[in-house]
Amino acid sequence: MLHVFAYRNVVAALLVLAGFAAPLFAAELSSDATDALHIGLLALGFPNFARHESCTSPCTPARAKAREYTAVPHYLGGPKRIILMRHADKSVDSDDDDLSEAGWARAKQLVTYIPDTFGKPDIIVAAAQSKHSDRSAETVKPLAESLGLKVQDYFENKEFPDLVDEIFNDPDYKNKTVVICWHHGKLPAMAALLGAPRGSYPSPWPDSAYNLILDLQYDPFSGSPPKVTRVIEPF
Repeated sequence: MLHVFAYRNVVAALLVLAGFAAPLFAAELSSDATDALHIGLLALGFPNFARHESCTSPCTPARAKAREYTAVPHYLGGPKRIILMRHADKSVDSDDDDLSEAGWARAKQLVTYIPDTFGKPDIIVAAAQSKHSDRSAETVKPLAESLGLKVQDYFENKEFPDLVDEIFNDPDYKNKTVVICWHHGKLPAMAALLGAPRGSYPSPWPDSAYNLILDLQYDPFSGSPPKVTRVIEPF
């Protein structure tokens, strides 16, 4: 039985590496077998293959936009807590890529609110500056400076899946508290990749919601979903 189990997972892994629809094959496996496939791919150094996007029928390029993000496995350890938030208030001027006056005020209040509410962050991440916005980094820069940390802002907005892969596969994140500040259009998909159960986060993220934070608490050494709490900033 073990030989059959191992053989089927090897075949599935080869299908993934060959670019075929491995999720369809994996769907025929038991949940234990699928978990083993994910573990094996992660151990072999293929986190991007371990992450998958599910389809209810065979995936084709025409159906790509209909795919739903599913959680990245984190069997090898990961953060104990992720604070997922949108950048602070933006200006009504579409040509202004900085925070508004209200946004700067919110960023300053986060300096004490985040540590007092969730504990001291170990790592602070923001979307990289683009030609349209630097608001994500601006929101958490005062917090980072107060803690003697550097804002890690080297992933572009669209590269959030790569950020999630790094979080669950880089030992620097192991058992850490991580603040992620991003653009609201990508937050629902990012929450899903981070393992948040459907319904625990708004989708889509409301355009006017600058004060909503998702608090994701993990058992760093299991594949179980995080406990997700919606927190509203009182300012």
